[in-house]
Amino acid sequence: MSRRRLAPWGALAAIAVCAVVAALVAGGPGLLGALIGGGVVMLFFGATPTVLGPVAKATPTLSLLFAMIFFVTKVVALLALFLVLQRSAGESGPIDPESVSVTVIATTLAWLFLRVLDATRERTPVYDLPERHDEGDSARS
Repeated sequence: MSRRRLAPWGALAAIAVCAVVAALVAGGPGLLGALIGGGVVMLFFGATPTVLGPVAKATPTLSLLFAMIFFVTKVVALLALFLVLQRSAGESGPIDPESVSVTVIATTLAWLFLRVLDATRERTPVYDLPERHDEGDSARS
């Protein structure tokens, strides 16, 4: 059974559109900002299945704990990265902060929308159906 993975492709398309628009509006700093913003979102969302997939298969009972620790680690790393970007962006900086912001928002929305679409189209059983008993079994009891 093949799993659909539209989210990364949709995010790449959103990054490409944002990069073109940012390059037209803000020039080189806009292009750089859009690529950095898109890369951050791709790294943030793409790391989750890459890291947590093997952990969940190896120790399913600890997968929620690892997911929470990994999420907090990603949020702290993201905060540190945005503080560094904020210092390098500015009126004379090489990165356009508006391009970073718009690209992060657009890429996140594209990723989440397509991930929800993927999830609704997957045929993953979420509960077990009760077992049927044959008619002959109920007549004997």
